[in-house]
Amino acid sequence: MDLRYLQARINEQKHSNSVFTFEKGQVVQRSHADVYSDVQAACSRLTAWGLRPGMRVGIFAPNCYEWIIYDLALTELRAVIVAFTDDFATTPAAELCDKYSLSLLLLSKASTRNEPETGIPIAYLDADNNDVKVIERGEPANDPDYDRVGCIFSSGSSGGLKGLSLNRRGIEASVDMFTQAVNPRHDDCLLLFLPISNFQQRLMYYSAFWYGFNLIVTDPNRLFRALKELHPTILIAPPTLYEAFETRFYNLPKWKRLLAQIIADATLAIPVASIRKRIAGRLFKELHEALGGRMRFMVTGMAPIKHSTLKLCQRMQLPLFETYGLIEFGSISLNLPGANKIGSVGRLLPGVHVKFAEDGEIIAHREHTIAFGYFECAPGESEKSFIGNGHVATGDIGRMDADGYLYLVGRKKEIIITSGGLKVHPEALEAEINACPDVKTSVVFRSPEHPSLVAVVLPNNPQEMDVKERIKSFIDTINARHSSVNIGKVIITAEVFTRENGFLRPNLKFNRKKIAQHFESQIEDDESESRAFARRA
Repeated sequence: MDLRYLQARINEQKHSNSVFTFEKGQVVQRSHADVYSDVQAACSRLTAWGLRPGMRVGIFAPNCYEWIIYDLALTELRAVIVAFTDDFATTPAAELCDKYSLSLLLLSKASTRNEPETGIPIAYLDADNNDVKVIERGEPANDPDYDRVGCIFSSGSSGGLKGLSLNRRGIEASVDMFTQAVNPRHDDCLLLFLPISNFQQRLMYYSAFWYGFNLIVTDPNRLFRALKELHPTILIAPPTLYEAFETRFYNLPKWKRLLAQIIADATLAIPVASIRKRIAGRLFKELHEALGGRMRFMVTGMAPIKHSTLKLCQRMQLPLFETYGLIEFGSISLNLPGANKIGSVGRLLPGVHVKFAEDGEIIAHREHTIAFGYFECAPGESEKSFIGNGHVATGDIGRMDADGYLYLVGRKKEIIITSGGLKVHPEALEAEINACPDVKTSVVFRSPEHPSLVAVVLPNNPQEMDVKERIKSFIDTINARHSSVNIGKVIITAEVFTRENGFLRPNLKFNRKKIAQHFESQIEDDESESRAFARRA
C-alpha cells in the first residue's frame, strides 16, 4: 500500500464495494466510486480555500462519512492532519489553532461546540461554508516524500495525553500486515464504531479502500443497530463489548445455560466446521443474531479480556481472537483461525520482531513504526519509548512460549511491591479473580494503610444472594495457591467501571489511581466498623 496514491487506487480498481452510515435515522450506502467523487470535490474546496502541501489542518468531529472524505482529501493534497480526540472538547478553537499552528480547523456543525469570534480559520465538515480562508503560518516544512502525514493524541497508562508524529511508511506497513493476516474478502464488511480520531480506525478504512471490501461507520450509540441491520463480517472491539455478550448468556436460566454448554462442548468433536457452526447458530441463536449472523472474524485488544469470554465464543463457534499492539508501534501479534492459544496474544505479525529486556519488558522492532516519536512530553520521555532503529520499548512485561505465542504478564509501571518486598503483577491476580463465574471484572491494588492487597470486584449480578460469599471464597482459594501473596480485603461494588466515572482511561485501561482513591474510604469504613464491633463484644 502507498497512502499517497490511495485516491488513485480507489479510482483505478473500481471496487464494487460500499460505505454504510446512519444519517438522520436512515442507512445511507455509498459506493467506492461515490467516495472517489466526494474526495475530489473536497480537494477542490480545500484548494479554493488556499490549502497547500505541508499545511497543518485539524479535525475535531464525531464519526461521520465526511470525516473520512476530508481525511482522504487532505492526504491527497499532502496536508498534515492533526486529529483531536474528545480530550479537547472544551478547548477553544482559537487555542487549538494557535497551539498547533493550524492553517485550518475542520469541525462538525452538528456538534454542540460553540465557537465565538470570527477570524479563526474554521470550516464545517457537514455544512455549507462561506468565505473560508486558510491562515498562512510561514513556509510549510519541506517533506517531498510526505513521510510525516499527521499528528494524533493518545492517553497513556500514566494518564497523560501524549502527541505522536505519524510515519507514513509505518502506517502502510501496518495496513499491509493486517490485511495479510486477516485476508479479507471482497464481500467482507468491516464495522467501525470507535472514534475515528483514534488512529487504529483510520488504518482499517485505509485497508478497506486499498484492498476493496465493505465498510460500516457509526458511533457507539448505534453499534447494536448496525450489528443487527447491516450484518458485518469483521468486527474490532474492546473486551467490554464481548464480555457484555457473555453476561447476557450467564443471565439465562441456569438449566438452559448448562444444557447449551453441554451440547456445545459435544459438538466441538464434530470434524466438519460448517456443521459445528450450524449447530451453534441454532443453539445460541439470540447471541448470533445480536452480532448480525454473518460474523467471520472478530478481534479484541486494547485491554485484557476474560478467558471465559474467549472460551464461550469458542463454544458458540464465534471467531473471536485476541491481538496486541501499541499506537506508537502498530500491531505486534494476533491470534488467527488455526493458530490460536487462549491466554496468549498470538504469534508475531509479518515483519515484527521482539526481544525481552532483563526485567521482561517487551522490546518490539520493525523497519517502520507508526510514529516517529512523542511531542509535548517531558524531556527524555520520547527516548524512553522510541529507543532507536525501529525499536520501541512497550512498557509491557511478557514472555514467549516454544510455539512462538506471545503472552502479556502485566504493565511495568503497574507492578505492586508488597509490604514484604515481593513484586506482584496485579493483572495476573485479576485474571485469576475474573475466572470466577460470578465476577464481571476486578482491580487489585495496595493501600498504604492496609498490610495486604485489596481487590475491588464487580459481580455479574451484584444483587444476587450469596454472591459476595461465593466471590470471597473463590479469592480464598487464590490466596491458598500463592502463599506469599495475600488479598486480604475484598470490596464488592455495583459501580461499573467506565470512562464517564473516571475508572477507565480513554484507552479503556484501568485508571488504577482513581479506583484506589475512590475505594480507599470503604477500606477505612469497614475497618472502623470491625474495631467498633470488637469493642462492643
